[in-house]
Amino acid sequence: MTLTFDHGLTPFRFPTTTLMVDDHETYLGVVPLMLDPMQRIRSYSSPRQALADLHQADTRAVPGGGWLYRWHEHPSPSRELMALDMDAIVRTMFDPMRFAEVSVVVVDQAMPEMDGLEFCSRIDNPYIGKVLLTGRADDATAIEAFNSGLIDRFIRKNDPRAMEKLQQAIAALQERYFERASRFVSEAMALGDVHFLRDPVFLPVLRDVLAGFPAVECYLHVNPTGLLLIDADGEGRFLLVQTDDDLRTHYEIASDLGAPIEVLSALRDATALPWFASRDGYYSDDPAVAPVQMIPATTIRGEHWYHYALVEDVAQRFELDRIVSYRRWLRDQDDALRG
Repeated sequence: MTLTFDHGLTPFRFPTTTLMVDDHETYLGVVPLMLDPMQRIRSYSSPRQALADLHQADTRAVPGGGWLYRWHEHPSPSRELMALDMDAIVRTMFDPMRFAEVSVVVVDQAMPEMDGLEFCSRIDNPYIGKVLLTGRADDATAIEAFNSGLIDRFIRKNDPRAMEKLQQAIAALQERYFERASRFVSEAMALGDVHFLRDPVFLPVLRDVLAGFPAVECYLHVNPTGLLLIDADGEGRFLLVQTDDDLRTHYEIASDLGAPIEVLSALRDATALPWFASRDGYYSDDPAVAPVQMIPATTIRGEHWYHYALVEDVAQRFELDRIVSYRRWLRDQDDALRG
């Protein structure tokens, strides 16, 4: 399992859980063994219990849950400003239950307690993808449900490629889940300075990085601007992204503080990007702060000129020792089931 971005960048992504509901417990036991072992499947033989647990669970990926707050200054009595807490995106990685977020439901149509379509109609979260498992006699019903938008996919259980199609459907719907859940944040960021998030020229850059570093989590960060990437073992990389305006600001601050000439030259010529130990991401003349690292940069042109570099030593900067990695979380879930 590695991150894919087939339809554009999102400001946050992490592995999520797929809920599988089928009254045949043997089928429930077999299906997870035929899918990606890194895919978390939570199985239920009772649709009523599955719905009860789904409605009880928190939805962590939905924007506005602690990310928005009322700005203290009002432009007029009839208008109100809201501010977006960007640090909340990165803070998501410290939530050990982020991986329990349900993004996809796979449900059998023919169940005595409740059929699959009724189950899907009772799901409150509009971002969750719904896959219906059908028999041959259910095709007309499934097509009608698909056309009405009640379900997103339907797969015949007796299809020889059923497991392959199911794996593809889960992957696609998990990606769509974050596209939908992060749409508000993405649109808000597009109004600011994080232009690369919506610029298609940057997608191949991220794909190249992921080919060499198979991240399963991704979080947008500002100051410094870029993407924090985390693999299944909790190791991290930071894709540092700067525009000409960013480098100009860095140059002015570093120049005012008497930075070395080699730092100023690299900033001026965009041959290297600065990686500062200071929390605000800018040059500091404080002797207690570790000296700036200059990392060779690559430049591409899209809606803006972007300069980017991959920073490898980021564990201390982002306190990655505090996070629960995806592989460890999966192991903990397996241990809990066995215990």
